[in-house]
This record gives sequence, structure tokens and C-alpha cells, in this order.
Amino acid sequence: MNPFAVTGFSVERRVIPLKVPFITALGRKDSSENVFVSLRLRGGALGRGEASGAVVTAALKPARLAADCSRLAAGLRGRDVRAWGAVARALRASGRPAPAAAAVECAALDALRLALGLSWSAWFGGAGRRVETDATLSAAGPAETREAAGRAAGEGFKVLKVKVGSGYAPDLERCLAADAAGRSRGRRPTLVLDGNQHLGRAGAVRLAEACLARGLRVTLIEQPVPADDLAGLAWVSRRAPVPVAADESVQSPEDARRVLESGAAAVVNVKLAKMGPAAAAETVAVARAAGGGLMLGCMQESALGLSPSVGLAMGTGAFTHLDLDSDWLLGAGQPEGAFSRRGPVLTER
Repeated sequence: MNPFAVTGFSVERRVIPLKVPFITALGRKDSSENVFVSLRLRGGALGRGEASGAVVTAALKPARLAADCSRLAAGLRGRDVRAWGAVARALRASGRPAPAAAAVECAALDALRLALGLSWSAWFGGAGRRVETDATLSAAGPAETREAAGRAAGEGFKVLKVKVGSGYAPDLERCLAADAAGRSRGRRPTLVLDGNQHLGRAGAVRLAEACLARGLRVTLIEQPVPADDLAGLAWVSRRAPVPVAADESVQSPEDARRVLESGAAAVVNVKLAKMGPAAAAETVAVARAAGGGLMLGCMQESALGLSPSVGLAMGTGAFTHLDLDSDWLLGAGQPEGAFSRRGPVLTER
């Protein structure tokens, strides 16, 4: 009897409240309804994965994600998870939404590494067991931003990612509020400007220049233009006073290669929750070979769903920008992960 064969699975939906409402250029959320996948191996190992839902996109609505996860997991019955590469390729080629395929792939890999007695960081190379991440500030008003930034600074966060793209004046006011809150706690924060595709070409350059002129420590602009506008991304990269990162423009290793080789961006944001572990690891290799910078991000996963990403960061030691704060933004009731958190510092259990 093969102890590495998949014998069963379960899929459940769970609503997890956010500590405070989260606002981006795309909308507002008060909670996240996520889909959790469990895969059981014949030898007893139980692997788990998670997909973060989004009500604004039909394919990512929780009910649809749960159904897709169930179909994908059912297709793995009898499969040997030691053939992990083949399993990952089959899931990606399934035609199902990427978050569903990624969640099932994570569950399969989780089961495999547990059966082998490996931690997440060891699976991804074992470079380390501790990393430090940023905290994300939503596109709220200046008072709410100042409060959130002060709370983050009080917990020790040195880097704040500010959601922008709602207009030059409110964006600048939000950045100034974040900076002021950090300084009030004795430390001027480093800022990342995340446009979520809505900042615009000229708007990105103007905002970055205005922030720097006022002494703010802006170090990166993330996805200022629509995902398919690589020409616009390159335009910003040539003119902006700080490096540009591609997020939504990078959904695969092939996308990362195209973005970096064309000079559209200097940094690519890897999101394991969109790509799955295999493609994420391949994207790391692609970026390293191209001499590009690496950022590791998340969606709205709980600590459980964030664990493979944390392991990728620890195990490879490849990332200069870490945005692994989804569990910190979520409230009580989320399942535990394979790491502990003390403010921005994540340590493997």
C-alpha cells in the first residue's frame, strides 16, 4: 500500500472578519470568505491549502472556488504526491481558476512535506527560519491611516505598504499621514506605494516625486497601471525616481521573464496564492537569472494559507521585499499556521 497516495479530501468555506475594513482602489472588504482544502494520504498525513475569495470576480466567488477546489481535489484520488511536479502541472492545466488550483497544490505539497518530516522552509531550501515583513495600510482617510500606521509602528513594523490610486491629493495625504504616524513613534517608516493598477503613468511619477520632495522614504511603486499595459509599466520605470514592481502583470514564470527582459519593471511580485508553489519557485529562479528583484505578496489568506509563502521566503532567502501580513490584517477565528508572529517578525514553529 502506497503511503503517499491521496485517499480523501474535504473542502469548507469559512468567513474570517478583518480587524478593520480594508479599502483599495478596487473596493472595500469587512471580512474574507476563504476556502480551505484538506487532502489525506494513505499513510495518514493531512495536507491543507487555502484560497482567498473575491466577490467582485465571478470565478473567485467563494461558492465557485469551493466547487472548483472539490473537483480538483477529487481528481487527485489515488495520485502519488511524490510526483509533485506532475501534480502541479496537471492542476495548472486544468482550466480552473488559479487560486483554486494553487490551494489544492498547496494541500498536496503540505501532505508530502509532512509525510517526509520536512518544514516548509526546509522544503524550499533551508536558507533560514525567520523573516521580517511589512504592514499594509488600506486606502482609508488620513485619520484612519494615521491610526493604522501608528498601530503598525507601535508593533515594530518598519515598512508600510500604502494603498494608493484614489487621486493625487488623497493619496499624498495618506502617505503623509502614514509617515507622520511612524515618526511620532520615533521611526520614519519606509513606504511602498501600491497602485493596484489605478495610479496611472504620470500619476505614479508625480506621487513618488512629491513624497520624496517632502522627505518621505518611498522605495518602491507597485503596479501603477493595468496588468496588460507593459508599455505603461516601462514608461513609469524609465521616469520614476524609485524602482517599479509588477504584481498583477505577473501571473506565471513566463510573465516574470517577459516583464524583466523588457525592462517593464525592476521587481516582480510573486504570489503563491495565485501561482501555486511550483510556479512560484520557478518564478524565483527566473527572476534571479534575469537579475531582477523579488517581492513576495499575499491575498487575504489566514495564517494557515500564508504558511507556504512564509516557508518560501525563509527557505530561499531570495526576497528583498516581503508583504506577508494577511494574517495580521485578519481578526480572531483564523486557523493557526506553521509560523509564529511577533509584529513584523515571522519565525517558523
